[in-house]
Amino acid sequence: MVQRANFRIFTLTGGMLALASCAAPGPQLSDAGPGIPTSAQGLVGSTPQVLDADFGQPALRRVDGSAQVWLYHSPVCGLNVFLYPDSSGVPRVAAAVPDNGDPVSCMQSLATHGLTAAALERPAAS
Repeated sequence: MVQRANFRIFTLTGGMLALASCAAPGPQLSDAGPGIPTSAQGLVGSTPQVLDADFGQPALRRVDGSAQVWLYHSPVCGLNVFLYPDSSGVPRVAAAVPDNGDPVSCMQSLATHGLTAAALERPAAS
């Protein structure tokens, strides 16, 4: 009788392990790290708090009425992030446009190399 109970436990445990091995794999983290989108399009809808957590302070922040433009720089590109208020007034990313024309390499560079100081031109002497 004890052998029969042990056999049932063993069989049940083996069956559960077999089913567990069939489960779909968990989400894979990209090279960008957890939380940082791998594409510029992945930033759409993000709030300023999310941008601060992912990238820190922008190299340049411009406010035009209710719109904001944030500029991030990496060794590869500059990323222009356009924020507009949603229906409740919370600023959200409407678009993110890399200046090198390659959103994938720009986002990878921002995520892996970090930010660099903006190479802003000096004003012309008059």
